[in-house]
Amino acid sequence: MLKIDREGEEFVFSNDWDILIPVEIVNVPETGLTLSVIPRLRAVGKRFLKLFSDRPFSDGAIAWLWNEIAPEGEAWGYLRTRYATRHCRIFRFPADAPLRAPLPGGRPLTAEDEKNNRTTFDLAETVADGRLCFGQIEGGRVVSVAVTHASPDEREPGGTLEIGVETIPEARRRGYAASALAGLTGAILSAGLVPEYRCTYSNVASAKVARAAGYRQIGEACSFVMRKKGR
Repeated sequence: MLKIDREGEEFVFSNDWDILIPVEIVNVPETGLTLSVIPRLRAVGKRFLKLFSDRPFSDGAIAWLWNEIAPEGEAWGYLRTRYATRHCRIFRFPADAPLRAPLPGGRPLTAEDEKNNRTTFDLAETVADGRLCFGQIEGGRVVSVAVTHASPDEREPGGTLEIGVETIPEARRRGYAASALAGLTGAILSAGLVPEYRCTYSNVASAKVARAAGYRQIGEACSFVMRKKGR
C-alpha cells in the first residue's frame, strides 16, 4: 500500500526544516506492507512497490530506493552524504500478556521532577505537551525514563502510541529501562491505546529491554533521514 505524507512534506518545506524523512517502509501484520512517501516522491513509491513488494528490506531494494531519492534530496538542499538509514524492529505489547510490575523507585513523572532529572529528556516540556512519562528514581535522581512520543489525545481509540526510553550510563544493567517501560505500558493500556516500541536492528541492548518488559517483535520498518548542507 502506498501512503502519501502530505502533512509531513508541508511541515518540512514550509519551515525550511533541517531534517527530512522522505520515505518509510513499514511491514506489520494488520496492514501488511506500507510505503509512506512525501508527495514529491509519489512516482518513486509506485515503482518501488512494483519492483520490490516481495523483498522490501533487501539490500537491493534499499540501494535502489536511495539511488532514486538522493538526487531529488540534493535538489531540495539535502546533502547526499548526510543521511542515515534507520532499519528498525517494531515491538508491541501483546493484548494477552501479563503486565510487568515496575521496580521499587519507579513512578509516573511530573514537571517538578525536571529539577532532579539526569536524562536528556525535558520532563517539564514532556508533561506540558500532554505526553505520558514514567521514570526510575535512584538516590533522589531520575536516572531512567520512558516517554510517549505523542499525547494520548492525539491518537484514535485503539491506535498505537510509540515510546522512547533512556537510562543514564552509570545506571544501566540494573533493569531500570525495562521497569520504566513496563510502568509506562500500563498507563498507555489504561488510556485504551496500544504501546509500540521501536529500535534499530543494531541496537541489541534496546531490543533486550523491550523483551524484558514483555514486548514481542511484530514487524519492521526502514526509513532514510536526510540533513541539509552546512548544518
